Amino acid sequence: MLIVKFSDGELVQGGGWNSLPNKPIKKVAMVIEDKKIIMQDYESYNHLQEHVYIASGPSDKGDFLRAIYLMGSKENKVHIIKINLMNGEVTEEKREMGEEYNGRPSTGWKKGIPDLNPQYYIG
Repeated sequence: MLIVKFSDGELVQGGGWNSLPNKPIKKVAMVIEDKKIIMQDYESYNHLQEHVYIASGPSDKGDFLRAIYLMGSKENKVHIIKINLMNGEVTEEKREMGEEYNGRPSTGWKKGIPDLNPQYYIG
């Protein structure tokens, strides 16, 4: 579940990233099963869901959610936290802005409330 706290104190739980109000974000949290990720004090935030589409074969699923990304940017650097839903692994990395998703830029960035020292928690 996605949880977003805005600078005015409003808290939104669930729903889609693109349906969030257009106002500055103070903190973003993602809770999936036993995993919890919190990011705060970044200049901007992004949330991506990676789907796999099965074109043919014995699978009856058609498509499924493979990974979820939570990102925070500061000074043209992007901190990326990825939850692989296939194996439960959580990884993190830093990349240049414009190379944050498999070496390509991503859309959907939302304004944050930056601090000198952005923080994150993975647990």
